[in-house]
Amino acid sequence: MTPVSHASYTGSYFMLSLVDQSSFKYLSVRLVQLLVSIMLLTFAQVADTKESTEESHNAAVAVIEQLHANLLEVMQAADTMDFAERYSKLEPTITESFDTPVIVKVILSRYWKDLTSQKRENFIHLFNRQTITTYASRFDSYSDEIFEIKTVEQLKKGRLLVRSEIRSKGESPINLDYLMHNNNGNWFIISVIADGVNDLSLKRAEYSAVIKKNGYENLVTNIEKKIVEMENRKDK
Repeated sequence: MTPVSHASYTGSYFMLSLVDQSSFKYLSVRLVQLLVSIMLLTFAQVADTKESTEESHNAAVAVIEQLHANLLEVMQAADTMDFAERYSKLEPTITESFDTPVIVKVILSRYWKDLTSQKRENFIHLFNRQTITTYASRFDSYSDEIFEIKTVEQLKKGRLLVRSEIRSKGESPINLDYLMHNNNGNWFIISVIADGVNDLSLKRAEYSAVIKKNGYENLVTNIEKKIVEMENRKDK
C-alpha cells in the first residue's frame, strides 16, 4: 500500500495531502507558482495605489495653484483694477475652490440643525460673499510676491494638508496652508491656516459666541456689516 502522509495547519484551515513523492513535487511547484502570482498581484496593487495617490495629490494641488494664480493676477493688476473688478475676477475660482456648504455647517455646529432650508441657503451665500470680499480687499497690491507649494500631507482618508508659502523680497515668508477634503471625487478647501492660525476654528468660536449671546440673526447682521466695511475701504 502506498503510504499517505498529511500536513495540516489548523489555524488557517489549510491541508496538504501527499499521496506520493511525485504528487509532492507537483503540488510544491503549483504552490510556488501560486505564491509568485500573489506577490506579483500585490506589487501591482501597491503600484496602482501609489499612482492613484499621486494623481489625487496632483488634483488637490491644482486647485490651490489655480487660486494662487488668480490672486497673483489681481495683485499684479492692482493699479488698474478696482474692488468690483477684483471681486468679479476672484468670485468663480473661490466659489469653486471652497466647499462652503461644508464649511458653514462645521462653523455653525449645533446651530445648523435649527435653521430652515432657506436660512441655510442664505447663509451659505452670505459666507461665500464674505470670503470673496475678504480676498478682494486684502490682495489689492503687488510687491513681487511669489506663491510656492511646499508639501502635501495625507491626513485621514479623504483629507489632505497642502502646505504653501508667500514670499516677497526683504520679508519673512508667510505660511499659508490649506486643509482639503475630497467630495464626490473633487478636492475642495475647507480651511485656511495662515502662520498657524486656523480660520475655521476662529470663525467657529466667534460665531458660536455671537449666537449664544445675541442670536443667529445678530450674527447675520454682523457679517453683512463686515462685508460693507471691507467694500467701503476697498480702494482707500
